[in-house]
Amino acid sequence: MDKPYQRVLTSIIGIPILYLIFYLGGVWFLILFITIIFLGEFELIVMLKKKGYSLQKGLIFLSGVILPVAAYFGYSYFSITSAAIIIITLLFMLMQKPDGDALSQTSLNLLVIIYLGWFLGHAILLRNIGAGADMMVFSQSNQGLRDAGFFFIVFVVTCTFLNDTAAYYIGKWKGRKKLSPNISPGKTVVGTISGLISSIITGLVINFIFGCPLTYSWVFFLGLIVAISAIFGDLFESMIKRSVGVKDSGAILPGHGGILDRFDSLILVFPVSYYLILFCYSLKGVSIF
Repeated sequence: MDKPYQRVLTSIIGIPILYLIFYLGGVWFLILFITIIFLGEFELIVMLKKKGYSLQKGLIFLSGVILPVAAYFGYSYFSITSAAIIIITLLFMLMQKPDGDALSQTSLNLLVIIYLGWFLGHAILLRNIGAGADMMVFSQSNQGLRDAGFFFIVFVVTCTFLNDTAAYYIGKWKGRKKLSPNISPGKTVVGTISGLISSIITGLVINFIFGCPLTYSWVFFLGLIVAISAIFGDLFESMIKRSVGVKDSGAILPGHGGILDRFDSLILVFPVSYYLILFCYSLKGVSIF
């Protein structure tokens, strides 16, 4: 089967399952992201191994479970656990046999832990953003949202996916000038602009479907920030792949490549969106904790 058809078929099967889990939330959502983090860590470890780096797999995989679980119990637990894992990683690396490559080994272990466990842990925080008492009252009475977390996770993921889709297809159709040829030769300026516009329009549509809980200015700004974050997330993963000399991070998703190839944009989108939303609500005097 041709790659474009595989890409479409994977999306047709995968997207309804993904959004069902978004709706269910709770433990199902937690399990989904622990799985994504685990597979992403595995792909990244394999890619870095091609360059001769041997990472601390047990430490990395353990952090990939502990961080999202801590996020599930709330931001305070997540913050304390994140700091503890970073300190433990540094201490663990100090106990290893020192060699001339110790600095890069330590840096790469922390990179994998932060890039996947910490960044994607914010997906759990975002899905549970409406659990706080102040936030629950405000979102229900002022915004008409029974489940603010479901709305925001649908908003940022859909904006990201359609940003990627528009950038990919319109870039292949009309794109000429490359956005960053040294990092991602396939990404074009026209495709990138199309993705930005698509993200904003998608945000407006999602907002309308949910009864317009956000103002148009907030939707425009959030949709734009999501798209920009997605672009940088995509470029960062492309930089990693280019550095180790691979085209795809894996082959688990037919037509898309690996888990990192499909979720690379969201890795940066989740923390940026979460803290932006947190800031916007704080301006209204609403605590999300």
